[in-house]
Amino acid sequence: HRVEFEVRDSEIDIQGVVNNGNYFTYMEHARHKFIKKFLKIDFIEMAKRNQNLFLISSKIDFKKPLLPGDKFYITSKLIPEGRVKFIFDQEIRLSTDDALIAKGHNIGVCMDSNKNRPYVPKEILEYLSKQD
Repeated sequence: HRVEFEVRDSEIDIQGVVNNGNYFTYMEHARHKFIKKFLKIDFIEMAKRNQNLFLISSKIDFKKPLLPGDKFYITSKLIPEGRVKFIFDQEIRLSTDDALIAKGHNIGVCMDSNKNRPYVPKEILEYLSKQD
C-alpha cells in the first residue's frame, strides 16, 4: 500500500528540515488509510462497540531528512506478531528517486473493553489469511 504526501511549510523546524514528530503523524495517516482500504475497519464503529486499535510500540529509524517541498510516499505492510499483536512495517521514500528517508516498525493490538482482553479483529485475520 502506498500513500503520497508533500512536505508542508508548517512541518519545517528551525533547522530547515521536517521536525521528527511529523514522521509519526505521516505514518499514522498512512496506517489509517491502509486500515480503511484493505481491512474495511471503521474506527468509529469499533469504538461504539468498546473495541479499539492501539499502538503499543512505535519505532522510526531515520536515514535522511525531508526538506521543504519534498514529495514523498509511505508504504505500509501488515504482518502478524504472536497471538494478539500485529505489526505495520512502513517506509518513507522520496517520490523523485525512491531514496529511503525512514523506516517505521509499529506494533498494534486491539482491546475489547467489554471482555477486558486484547484480540485480533476478524478483518485483520481475514486479510492476513489472504496474504499467504
